[in-house]
Amino acid sequence: MDLNLLVALDALLEENSVTAAADRLNLSPPAMSRTLARIRRATGDDILVRVGRTMVPTPRALELREETRELVRRATAVLTPVHDLDLARLNRHFTVRGHDALLGVLAAP
Repeated sequence: MDLNLLVALDALLEENSVTAAADRLNLSPPAMSRTLARIRRATGDDILVRVGRTMVPTPRALELREETRELVRRATAVLTPVHDLDLARLNRHFTVRGHDALLGVLAAP
């Protein structure tokens, strides 16, 4: 089971648009369209159907909307670090490399 489909389903149900969901997830519209086809196969429902020039969620998609949003929110919380970054305690080392002639002019004696 591909759990990435949940993130895509959440975007599709929030945006009601393949193109807008693709933009939100940094995918191409054809890639999101293929993902929608996979979601349709997995759920056995059309999820979004074209009505005129817009996409409308099916009754089953409306039932799944809140549950999907909550699952994605909870999964995001699981994968988010528990502690905040303490910049005062952060210790980094940097190495600056350059040509000897340039370093002779810019570096302190």
